[in-house]
Amino acid sequence: MNRIEKKEMASDAAVYFKEEVLGLMPDIPRKELCDLVDDYIYYQTDDLSRKEADAVVQATCRLSIP
Repeated sequence: MNRIEKKEMASDAAVYFKEEVLGLMPDIPRKELCDLVDDYIYYQTDDLSRKEADAVVQATCRLSIP
C-alpha cells in the first residue's frame, strides 16, 4: 500500500482498504476490521492525528457495517 499523501484522501483510502480486507476475510469481526482500518489510516497518512483517524473510521467503517 502506498502512503496517503493528503488528509483529504483518507476517507477514500479507508473505504478501499476496508473493502480489500473484507474481500480477503469476509467473516472478520467488525471491531477487528475497524481497528485495522484505523491503524492503516493513522500510520499511512502524513500529519494525521489519532483523533482525525478515528473520525475517518467512524465515517467510513463503523457506520457502514450492520
